[in-house]
Amino acid sequence: MIIIGHKDGSIEKASLVRFTQKTKGYPTHTIIGGEFAVGNDVEEIAFKTLLGSCVAIMFYDKVKRIKGMNHFLLPKTNNTNDDMKYGLYSVEAMLNEMYKLGCSKNNMCAKISGGADIMQLNMASPSIGHRNVEFAKDFCKSEGFKLISEHTRGEHGRLILLANEFETFIKVTQKSETDNKIASEENSLQKEITKAPVIKEYVGGVDLFGIEQKDEEQMEIELF
Repeated sequence: MIIIGHKDGSIEKASLVRFTQKTKGYPTHTIIGGEFAVGNDVEEIAFKTLLGSCVAIMFYDKVKRIKGMNHFLLPKTNNTNDDMKYGLYSVEAMLNEMYKLGCSKNNMCAKISGGADIMQLNMASPSIGHRNVEFAKDFCKSEGFKLISEHTRGEHGRLILLANEFETFIKVTQKSETDNKIASEENSLQKEITKAPVIKEYVGGVDLFGIEQKDEEQMEIELF
């Protein structure tokens, strides 16, 4: 059984038979923006996510052999915290599910990845990617989790695969078209969160909005 936290805040307990996609030989669950997943190594289900400015925090209990991965878009909001797209609520909700399964903070360590500045915008204030990374690091430090690995920032997206025994595979995107599509998805979600007007941006002649789910799946196939 894999526990999945969805964007709307609902928690699903998913049967193993539904995970038929394979990556590097592992049956795989893909975590999209605003979701998390928790599972035990004995189930042999890997978690995968595609990141641009978003960040994934990953936890592992070495005694229970339980892992968790989230994918959040923004650190937190002053309006409401009950939204999985925000890091603070997402990580607390994920940890709560891990604790229910018997995980102990004393046996857990963490990894973080993501936070790229794909759009490379010249902004006076810290970028979204920078703020997401700093939130993840500050959270782990303040809550007493040992951060054993950090693969963050830069100007390109990343595909992350979290497998058994906390083994992590990371593929950095090389194609500008792939980065554009990642930026498109994240910009759309971020504007949806903030309710800001959607402004279309073009990089290299590529429309950054309206990317379909099948395009994201194709990117994953190309990267791994």
